[in-house]
Amino acid sequence: MKQAVKRIVFGSPRPRRLPLGLARGIRMHIDFATQTHHYFGLYEAELNRHLRPILRRGVRSFDIGVQHGYDSLLIAQRTGAPVAAFERDEACFEEMERNFALNPQLEPLIRPVHGTVGNGAGEIGLDQWAYHDGFVPDFIKLDIECGELSALRSAERLLEARKPSLVIEVHTLELERECGRLLTRHGYRPAIVNPRRLLPDHRPDAHNRWLIAVGDVPGNAPGDPNSS
Repeated sequence: MKQAVKRIVFGSPRPRRLPLGLARGIRMHIDFATQTHHYFGLYEAELNRHLRPILRRGVRSFDIGVQHGYDSLLIAQRTGAPVAAFERDEACFEEMERNFALNPQLEPLIRPVHGTVGNGAGEIGLDQWAYHDGFVPDFIKLDIECGELSALRSAERLLEARKPSLVIEVHTLELERECGRLLTRHGYRPAIVNPRRLLPDHRPDAHNRWLIAVGDVPGNAPGDPNSS
């Protein structure tokens, strides 16, 4: 019923320019039945104060678990630097590409990568992709529905040698602790961010928090292998 009311009030899904929030000015296909918070700048707003100092100009990024492309577009807009957008779900992959195409000034910065990220057979290992197939990131956003630990295990060279900053969404307490321990072994001091209480996003999981781990790389520093 609530979704039907939203569609009556705001109209059917169509491309819209986001008027508020950290992603203001980005164009996306918005369905108000499920994406009202995106439109009004409220989606994961508790992360904004952490993202602002991390997403400086020139910071190259991995967005792992892209869904419809909101974060990839936000990152590209703020940094003006390349973003590798990893998504395994075919429908989400097609939707994110449609949203990227609505932003011709940002689309050339974003490299879509279709596949599952992790350290298992047939999965995309982040060390392999970064050092042999793509670019070495300064920032990693990770949200792949309980696959985060496997993804981090595929990036141990990056974590040890490169020290990118990370934002990791975790959906169980055990996963949160395991990811935190792995990051600590590599010299990080991860902090926990809890979901906000005022106008919260809809979260189907009983446990849903983020680990924020600030790295050492400011983006294209002298001697950086990404520097021209």
